[in-house]
Amino acid sequence: MSSHTKAARPYLIAAIILVAAFAAYLLYPLFQSKSLPVVMASPNFQMPDHEGNIVTQSDYDGQVRLMSFIFTRCPDICPATTIHMVDMQEELKARGWYGDQVSFVSATFDPDNDTTEVLEGYAERLGIDQTGWTLLRGEEADTIALAAEYGNSVQRLDDGLYVHSITSLLLIDGEHQVRKIYRMGDDINQEEILADIATLVEGR
Repeated sequence: MSSHTKAARPYLIAAIILVAAFAAYLLYPLFQSKSLPVVMASPNFQMPDHEGNIVTQSDYDGQVRLMSFIFTRCPDICPATTIHMVDMQEELKARGWYGDQVSFVSATFDPDNDTTEVLEGYAERLGIDQTGWTLLRGEEADTIALAAEYGNSVQRLDDGLYVHSITSLLLIDGEHQVRKIYRMGDDINQEEILADIATLVEGR
């Protein structure tokens, strides 16, 4: 090796390091966009489903969970959200994830009206597949308290209906950490949610 080559070698190494560092800087946002930050820990709960079976958070160990708070007399946001979730349910079935790696959960604020029969009718009417979707029907105060632990406000009106936070569709990972919170209603971006679910499923 010539003395000229030896002298140039440190500069060549430095140039390679600089190029690699610059490439990492440019590519970092691409890798960053595929990760989902932890928003908060998902609170523990113990609540009956609409058939009276006790459901706990540990039942979802290792599963990605998409969770909503609803009531069946809701005229707009709740049914719109459920319809979007049913669409995603079908896509997740096509991927082989539904009910195995991904589960859906919907908890009603309104157990007095949302009886077993009412929730069964709601599920049938909107296309909910209960093999991978749990309908929780706890006491009103318990469900409202659980929603509050997720940062959602709920208020019962004089006519018996409810107003609640519309940013209350929760994506929870298999370690019971909330990773994303979405707006409910007609504006749901199914592609975004499915991509986020895929990030959690494929990243395990």
